[in-house]
Parts: sequence; structure tokens; C-alpha cells
Amino acid sequence: MQQVILYISPQIVNSNTEADFVRVDLMEEELITLTQVIQDVQDIEKLFTDYSKTFNLPASKTNNKIFKYWFNPDFNSFNNQIFSTARIELNHFEFKTGQIQLNEVVMKDNKPSMYKVTFFGETVDFKNAINEDQLSDLAWLSNFNFVEESAITDKVREGLKNGLNFTRDGVLYNDAIIYPLITHTGSYIYSSNSADFTNPYNINASGANNTKRGVLKEDLKPAITIRIILKAIEEQYGITFKTGEFFDSSALDNLYLWLHREKGKILLNGYWNSYGAYSRTAGDVQLENSGNKYGYYDISQGVFYWDSFPDTSFSPAYADDTTITVTITPLASFTSVVYDLNMVNANTGQVLKATNQISGTQTFVLKINKDGSGGAMLLTDVNTHPAKIITTLNANSPIEFNYSIKIDRYVRYAEFLNLNWNSITINLSATFAPTTATQSPISGNININEQIPKLKVKDFLNGLFKQFNLTVFLNLKKEIVVQTLDSFYAGGETQDLTEYVKTDTHTVGDSLPFSEVDFEYSEPKTILAQRFELLNNQKYGELNYRVDVSKKNIYQIKLPFSQMLFERLKNIGLGNSSTQCQVGTSIDEELNPSIGAPLIFYGIRIVDADEFINYVKGATRPEDGGLPSTGGTRSSLDTYHIPSVCNEVGDSVNPPTHNLNFGSEINTYTLTDYSGNNNSLFQTYYQNYITRVFNTRTRLFKFDAVLPLKVLLTLTLDDLVIIGDRTYTINKMTTKLQSGETSFELLNEPT
Repeated sequence: MQQVILYISPQIVNSNTEADFVRVDLMEEELITLTQVIQDVQDIEKLFTDYSKTFNLPASKTNNKIFKYWFNPDFNSFNNQIFSTARIELNHFEFKTGQIQLNEVVMKDNKPSMYKVTFFGETVDFKNAINEDQLSDLAWLSNFNFVEESAITDKVREGLKNGLNFTRDGVLYNDAIIYPLITHTGSYIYSSNSADFTNPYNINASGANNTKRGVLKEDLKPAITIRIILKAIEEQYGITFKTGEFFDSSALDNLYLWLHREKGKILLNGYWNSYGAYSRTAGDVQLENSGNKYGYYDISQGVFYWDSFPDTSFSPAYADDTTITVTITPLASFTSVVYDLNMVNANTGQVLKATNQISGTQTFVLKINKDGSGGAMLLTDVNTHPAKIITTLNANSPIEFNYSIKIDRYVRYAEFLNLNWNSITINLSATFAPTTATQSPISGNININEQIPKLKVKDFLNGLFKQFNLTVFLNLKKEIVVQTLDSFYAGGETQDLTEYVKTDTHTVGDSLPFSEVDFEYSEPKTILAQRFELLNNQKYGELNYRVDVSKKNIYQIKLPFSQMLFERLKNIGLGNSSTQCQVGTSIDEELNPSIGAPLIFYGIRIVDADEFINYVKGATRPEDGGLPSTGGTRSSLDTYHIPSVCNEVGDSVNPPTHNLNFGSEINTYTLTDYSGNNNSLFQTYYQNYITRVFNTRTRLFKFDAVLPLKVLLTLTLDDLVIIGDRTYTINKMTTKLQSGETSFELLNEPT
């Protein structure tokens, strides 16, 4: 018999924090049983390697102190809604770590008799922390907010052509944001035929009306890399996904989530920027007239240029602080208009200050300096070039207001030496009026949290785990290890348990009671995917894996994501020759803007394309879908991002290495079916496991065993088990810790 020792880290009084481990008193007669499962064949969608068990603890003095007399409602010092860290030892050898939750107290004669607790695997703490949080609650995502259009840059064009790079916390995130060729309203064509030059969605770069048609800036929405979302989850919950595992694999390279939260255009609630028209048109206003040491305000652009203090004659500088005070005063008839105000470093997209849903006269104070000391905002990249600080105001209806900016800069050298102080106040006025009362302008600040689809964090992770057949567990370093199921089993050892197993009596049963397993995405809401389902009697990208028609049960694995059927355009003015341009269209059968489940896709950068596309900024599509009455500024692009279910375009012989379809759909870019071998999700991540489970020679064996301590401490769920002349994988194991009595569910390796 093993001695079982349980330790709990008690909560500190009036706090959710924990103290050092305390040994818990156990019931003398009760055996503690632990069930472990990795991929239950009866529940092949299981995601976590958690184990759990509910058992009783005596109401001893030690245990009463740990749980702080929770049974008495007059005390409020223990919170049973949170988990306490726990550790189980066998003969003083560490066996399992996890979390303990208090469920209830059994009372006898109005006195506590025992505590009912549940011991969980460590990943439950992560799942509990996530709770019902939305992706939009991930605060770290705000690091990737950006000004869609500044005085210098057009980020939509840049995101379409090259992708947007961000440096955050000293880390460079290349192509963190892209603008893929996915329209939220119309449907693109490509035609060199002059008769089609009046089609507002003709993206051919040549011919007439090219300042009014093509890819308009307002057609597109950004997309963010999946890895950045995973990083935001780490930051939000204080966890670490182990490097070198699946989340670092090529399967996530150029994998994006489309920022399509609402139907149609991005609603930015109107936009006014501080480099617009002012009543004052004087030249630059400088804090110091000699050398711009302290920065200056450019009236024509509404930009405050700020440099770290350059004078090195006194070293080191003791302090270098700037305070910017902005006052917005709406005119009398506009005091009730709701607006948002942001201060932004236009060079980097760094949001320095953000205030939302306010009205009336408001004053905003921003303190900045060169090192972020004293509670000031640290500006990014100021050592590379001067910061360009602009003020943006977003309103949902016309507004006229007076704008005042006061700038105070304070520089103090080494103690007792010198003091410099400069101050200016600039009074301006501005007017914002949207194009129409109902349509929002297309320029402004892109706030990632406001644009990310409505999806719970846990559903996002569950979706990824289902999509790629992943399993997750904690290693000894408390890192969350995310692996494909095949990789998990490949990391195990082989243990011969024959001498510990009762082979004289055991049962053999069917591995799965299902006739088929259905792998599918959420219901399609876009026209091409809907038509595909109508014509093929199944959703695009899904797979129905059928095995035994005699059984009636169907197992469904359904993702919280949508699958879009992308289309490679043909030049309809040049004999329907194929272009290199693939597009997506988010409209329904009635040709109206649609919103479905979140879309995950691969963004592929086409470089030096033979077919140029026409990009236009500054033109607004009319509601009737015709050509804009006023043209904009056009660019002819031979480099752009296309959306795809594959990570690369591939060719007619070799399929792309990664494919987001479960089934063997024809590749939309190469129009090749690759004889069904297209590296689909099923083929890459599920086939080995599913085909083995459904193999006619596979059985579910149930054995009883008595395992010695050395086996209990070393046997893990990824191990292969030898019993007699057969090899098995572990489906489930239930162990009485004191006695070592273990019940196994094992799947034989078919020969």
C-alpha cells in the first residue's frame, strides 16, 4: 500500500492569493481514486488531458483551519469559487499537481463532519480563468491599433500590398495586420474589356474610370495573425504556451482571423483628424525658436513633433517631461453629440490616450517623456525619428467645436544646474460632417478590440484544438504544451505491464459505437459556399467519414469558424484566362452583406503578378452600387494579399502543405483535386487516429491491474503498453492511489 499525502496551498485571509503548502488530513478508510484520459474514444473531441476526482476530507482541526470554517456563513474568509493549488504525493514522491475546489460540507448534529472536494488537473485553472471572456476583452490586442490614414500613409494600401509591421515590447511582428482581397459588400471581377470599365467592381488596372472603380479602400477589412491573438491570451491570463510546439509550427504561418465583426463597412462613427481645416493658418509654433530643441507644432497638419531632448552639454538630464492638454468645446447646438477622442503617435500607430463615448466640453491631459518614468507615457521609436502626435476625434453625427492645445515642456539638468521651461497655447476650431447622416466615413482609427469578431476566448481555443486535433497539458515548468495528437503519442515510452495485469479475466468490446464522424464548419452565410452546399448536398470543406452503416449514432465535430469558398478571378475580357488574383466575397444569396461565424484563412502575398489590380482611395461607393460620382487617387498594384484555405498557391502536381478543408475539395487556385491527397485537416491531423479506431481489427480492451509505485510514478498517457504479445495505447486509466489497483481501457494496435 502506498501512503497518499495531499498538500493544499491555503488562501490568505480576505484575499484570493495562497500561502505555503499545508498537509491535509485524509479519511482513514477512504481510498482516493484518480481517472486520467487523453482522447476518449467515446468522446474523440476531448481537448484537455485533465484528470478529476471528488473525494471526502475529514473535518479535522487542520482542515477546518485550511477552509476557514466555510460552513459558517458568518465568516467570509474563504472563497470556494476559486481553486486552490494542490499536490498529491505517493510515499513522499510527487505524483500529481493540480487544483482543489471545495464543493460542500457535510454537517452532523450541526457540526461539520467532512468536506467534499474535487481534485482537478492543472489545465482546469486555465479554463476557469478564461471563463466567459470574449476575444474583444484581450487588452494586449490594443498594441496593434493603428491610424488607417494619416497625413503620410495609407495603411489600407500598405496592408493590402505588404502587410503592416509592428514593434511591441522590443519584438518585431512582421505582417501582423494585412488587408486581404475579401469584400464585405460587392463582388469583384477582372476584365480588360472596355465595356466593363463602367463596372464599379472591375479591378483591372487599365482602361477608363480607374479613379472610380476597382478595389476601393472602403471595400476591405483588416485581418490579424492567429499568433498575435495567442500572445494576447498569454498576456491576459499570465500563461505561457511552450515554444517549439504546434503554435510555432508552419501550420500557423500566415494564418489570419478576418476582423469582420459587423455586416458591411467598418463603422468608425465618423472621423475628424487634427491636420484638417482650421480657422488659424499661421506657420509653425515652436517651443524654442533655436533648433527646435523642444519640439514644435505644425499648424498646417495639426501635428506636434516631439523629440527626446538633444542637448548633451549637460549630462545626464535629470528630467525631460512634456504635458499636452487638449480641450474640446462643442458649439452650443452640438453639446449632446457623442464622440471619441484619441491621441496617437502617427509614425507608429501607438495610441497614447483614448477616451470613448463622451460629450460636451472635455479636457484631456497626456504626459510623455523619454523613458516612461513618473507615470508618463513612453513613446515608441522616438530615437529613430521625432514622434508625430495627432489628435483624432470620432463622432456619429456632425459636430462643430473649438479645439485648444496647450503644450508644456520641462527640462531640468543635473541637480542645481539649470532649468528650462517652455509653454505654448494654440486655439483652433474645426468642423466634422459625415458624407450622409447614416453612413460613416471610411477613415479613422482601427481599434482591434472593436473590430474583432464576437467570439469567446474558450470557443476560439476549442475551435483551434478541434481544427488541428490538438491536445494540451502542463509540463513540469508550468508551460502549456500544445501538440497534435500524433505528436503526443510519438513522445511516449513503451512499458511492459504484463506481470501486473490480471489477464485471466478481461473484456473486449467495440471501439466506437458510431456509424460516421462528421467534421464540419459553421453554417455558411456567403453566396458561393451556400451554392456549393445546394449543389453538393454538403458544406464546403466538411467531411463525412462513414464506416459502419449498421450503427445509428453520428459523432459531430463542428468548428465555431466559417469556411469561405474563395474564387480565382478570370480575365473575362481576355478569353477567361486565369489571373493570379483570388478573392473572397461576404455577401449572401440575395447579394446583401452577410455576417457569419468568424473566418480563419491563410493570407498569401502575390508578388510581381502579371495582372495588375486597381486600388483607389478617396472614392466612396454609392448605395445603388454604381460608380462613385467623384474619383479618388489610384494605384496600380502587382503585389497584394489574397485569401486562401491553403498556406501557399501550390501547383497542378504538388498540393500546398497545409489546407483548412477537412475534405478533399478541388483546389480553387490550381483547380486540381490531387487525387484526394491535398493535405487536408483530416489527412494531416485525424487520419491516423480515426482510421485506427475505426479499423475492423481494433477493439477496446478492459484490464484490471495492480501497479507498483515505480510504475504509478512513471506511466503517462502517451505511453504504449505491452500486455502479453500485444501493444496498446491508453484510452483511460482509473487508479486507487493507496492500493495501486488500476482499471485500464486500452486500444490494441491493429496488425
